[in-house]
Amino acid sequence: MELTRRQTLGLAAATVAGSTVAGTAAASAATAHTDRWVRDTLRRMTLEQKVGQLFVLYAYGPTAATADARNTTLYGVATPAEVVAKFNLGGVIYFTWTDSVRTPEQIAGLSNGLQAASLATTGIPLQISTDQEYGSVVRVGPPATQFPGGMALGATRSANFARSAGAIAGRELKALGITTDFAPDADVNVNPLNPVIGVRSASSDPALAAEIVAAQVKGYQRDGRIVSTAKHFPGHGDTETDSHVGIPEIHHTREQWTAIDLPPFQAAIRAGIESIMTAHIVVKALDPSGDPATLSRPILTGILREQLRFDGVVITDSLGMKGVRDKYGDAEIPLRAIEAGVDQLLMPVDPGLAYNSVLDAVRGGRISEARIDESVTRILKLKYTGGLVDRPYVDVARIAKVVGTPANYAEAQRIADRSTTLLRNDAGLLPLSPAPRTIVVTGYSPTALATALQGRGATTVVKDTGTAPSDAKITDALAASAAADLTVVLTNKAWDTEVTDKLAKQQKLVNGLLATGRPVIVVPVRDPYDVAYFDDPTTTLVTYGSTAVSMEALAKVLYGELAPTGKLPVEIPAKPDPNSSDPAPVLHPFGHGLTFDPRETHLTVASYNIHAGAGEDNVFDLDRTARAVKALDADIVGLQEVDVHWGDRSQWLDTIAELAGKLGMYPAFAPIYDLDPPAAGQPRRQYGVGILSRFPLVHAENHPITRLSTQDPNPVPAPAPGFLEVEVDVRGRRLHVYCTHLDYRGDPTVRQLQVADTLRILAQDRRQDLQILVGDFNAEASAPELAPLWTRLTDSWAAAGETVGGPNTYPAVAASKRIDFVTVGKGVSVRSAEVPAEVPVAEAASDHRAIAAHLSFRR
Repeated sequence: MELTRRQTLGLAAATVAGSTVAGTAAASAATAHTDRWVRDTLRRMTLEQKVGQLFVLYAYGPTAATADARNTTLYGVATPAEVVAKFNLGGVIYFTWTDSVRTPEQIAGLSNGLQAASLATTGIPLQISTDQEYGSVVRVGPPATQFPGGMALGATRSANFARSAGAIAGRELKALGITTDFAPDADVNVNPLNPVIGVRSASSDPALAAEIVAAQVKGYQRDGRIVSTAKHFPGHGDTETDSHVGIPEIHHTREQWTAIDLPPFQAAIRAGIESIMTAHIVVKALDPSGDPATLSRPILTGILREQLRFDGVVITDSLGMKGVRDKYGDAEIPLRAIEAGVDQLLMPVDPGLAYNSVLDAVRGGRISEARIDESVTRILKLKYTGGLVDRPYVDVARIAKVVGTPANYAEAQRIADRSTTLLRNDAGLLPLSPAPRTIVVTGYSPTALATALQGRGATTVVKDTGTAPSDAKITDALAASAAADLTVVLTNKAWDTEVTDKLAKQQKLVNGLLATGRPVIVVPVRDPYDVAYFDDPTTTLVTYGSTAVSMEALAKVLYGELAPTGKLPVEIPAKPDPNSSDPAPVLHPFGHGLTFDPRETHLTVASYNIHAGAGEDNVFDLDRTARAVKALDADIVGLQEVDVHWGDRSQWLDTIAELAGKLGMYPAFAPIYDLDPPAAGQPRRQYGVGILSRFPLVHAENHPITRLSTQDPNPVPAPAPGFLEVEVDVRGRRLHVYCTHLDYRGDPTVRQLQVADTLRILAQDRRQDLQILVGDFNAEASAPELAPLWTRLTDSWAAAGETVGGPNTYPAVAASKRIDFVTVGKGVSVRSAEVPAEVPVAEAASDHRAIAAHLSFRR
């Protein structure tokens, strides 16, 4: 029997209704089961066990049974298991410096050992936590997947990426026995001088921060099945004081706090956040007493509990931080925190003092046991709903199937790829051509980027100068940069001259590199605000982190393998003026981010006549010539009037090979004719054209072309060698580069023959091949006999016609004497061209001036 549409819809509705009822019933049963376990457990607990559940401490040692003198000093017992048992702990926290997080298998073994100790003591599993925000705050390193941090996620503008990062992180941590992650950071970093939050925050925009935070919470909790902890309530984003070393005060009005700081926490609560961490900050608009929020009942109970209806676990930030210790003693702090509405006390300075202080306060009546029960109920519920009661142990054998899998690494790379932000590309340096080159990678932690660049054919010179470079390291980096084709300098909080780099040495390093005039790419790998503190760098990118995936993404963008798509999640102001109270102007606005077409490959090709003026008596000054050629920063250079000296018995230099050796390039030479008459026992000096290439040469050939020689015995036009072709491979495309030096006497008839010969040679290439012709002519650009060549090829010297002096102006010869040019065939575009500025004659490598053309072709 066929059903009518109405019957079909009716059945579907009934099915949905039935599913809803069944789901509601299941949820109610689960809640009842949870409440019953919590109630029964609480009923059998001693006061000491209840108070112990409030504390989250660290313990030294890679295993539960490792004896460590530091434990004995702090706790009076030697092993982590004994620490758990002595204090009836509710939770522990892992750090690198406690030796808790060496390898995945070790972490899982430690977790299982501590759970066994807790179950044997109280029958209640431990809450095991760590700070795994990623980016600048990481406790569990590789092989666990390393994701970009909060601000990088904000730069992607993708809630999906934020959720997937949280989901994978949650699953990996849970496989190691870590049940709570103190993440995400829900602060809105509206203060560029914030020393403690910065890139940990997703954005300076409350709406974007809220979107990323909510997505992360869902990833950690719904997908990863661990507890997520939003921090630092009520918002640590607008402070210039680090709460580790002082008491920050937020000067927002209640209205400003509601508009700026509140939205991410509201979003986290709506997303089902199970835990919120307090901040040791003073916000007098929320609590006029001047107490830090951690100890403020108006903030934690009045706002967080009552106004925002949060009934999850509230945990303090570390009670060892100065921001919470300045006003009250260590015995008083935990009591005031509990009275304010806190459930868990994290890392008090003197654990024994804090534990006994709470016990005494309950026994003495200052804090009721009912108030303790309130917090313990939340903690127990958190453990039960997280599955700890049913499954307190992890399977070490499953770790490799969950932690650091190829799929997880690939997702981390996709996120990093989308976060890289290009701020400036004024010099048109990016994307780099694929030509091999020598790159100095210097600054903060440059090794990962150097490795990524080496994988793309670069020869890298690594100069790690750290966050506070010495003058000796700066000098060393500058010297290395002078000998390289390119420098990439990485910075980390270079703006922070209060703590990170008190003598502003990172700024000195970057500004020193920029002053050389050599190509420099500046990359803050943490706070994007660094760029305001340098002397106008023309090429800047931001990665928001220095992990391997961020450095790989940076390498991809540098080489044009992918387009930069990151958008600034914060505003970057200019460097503050210490003599002005006015706000600094905006250097880069929120949302700024440049891009380019990754299908375009960039090349720089130059033409340079290096003969006349190269040295006295036509003896080349090779060092001077090498410096001049290097300054062109070209991938391929065509050279005219090259003198080289050949012969087995010759002690003379092979000029083109010497130049290539000094520049780290590949040479080719095509002799035109001999200048010297034969002489017994001496090779003849040869004169010709050459090509230097960063790309390996696949093929080189010297074609004959009609020539009018001034040298006997060839006084009349005749075909002669001297039209050089090299073939290189550029990303799978065959590129032919031709170099010529034509018609010394400027005879129009000869020029016509030479153009015809040139077109004939060019026609031998396949139609899909790319062609570039470099050289010089003795003619005006508008000479009619050259028209067929300009029809076939696009001339780049015309694009440089407005530069100082023009492309046809040289210090020693008339404007019509010689035209140096770079011309391109079909498929190659001239982006720009320039004639480098003149230098004093005493410093010049030639009396001619080169032309450099910036070209591109689409893959």
